[in-house]
Amino acid sequence: MKIDEFERSDDKGYTRLVSQVQDVSGDELFELTIAGPEGLVREVLADATIEITIDSAQSVEDIKRQFDELSAGQRKQMWSLAGLENVDYLFKPEPESPERDTSILAAVRPVNGEGTPFAISVGGFTVPATVSFFFLGSWVFFANGAVLPLTGDQDLNLRLFSTTGPVVSRSRAGGTALDFVWFTLPSPFGPLPFVPVFEVVGFTTGVCATFSATGA
Repeated sequence: MKIDEFERSDDKGYTRLVSQVQDVSGDELFELTIAGPEGLVREVLADATIEITIDSAQSVEDIKRQFDELSAGQRKQMWSLAGLENVDYLFKPEPESPERDTSILAAVRPVNGEGTPFAISVGGFTVPATVSFFFLGSWVFFANGAVLPLTGDQDLNLRLFSTTGPVVSRSRAGGTALDFVWFTLPSPFGPLPFVPVFEVVGFTTGVCATFSATGA
């Protein structure tokens, strides 16, 4: 999908884009919403391709297979970093707290039904320095996400429940290296459900080749 395909409304310079998404089974309907300052939404997502899949039958095992593939790539990357040829990547300053005027939000919610497993992919979008692109997932027991910069340097945070919630997983690889995050919430009674909030942050201005996130 392109943002021009979404239903659009504007209020005092703040844009809200809405598109309906059918569950893979065809039995449940979901709503994908994107919101943010009008000019920033255009700047960031004008050329982006957005794909989202809601699959109520998807299992944690399906997610784990994707996790294994991504974590294998991250391990290779960390061994390369251990060569200490680019030590500046190890001393990146802490990012500033997200702000309303420099953030774009995306969220999915059910119109009917209760299926929660999701997968989203956004490719070819611009991320200016200090700008955040948030994706709020649905209730899940396990989630992971990845960012692959094409140019510039984008980092990835995984927060809990809100855009200002605690960061439970963070990846701040330098340059165009892969960033990968994941989380599950353990307890003595087994994993507990949570709402993952993924944050793509522009460390330096560039184009993100792919941001992907899954949860089940």
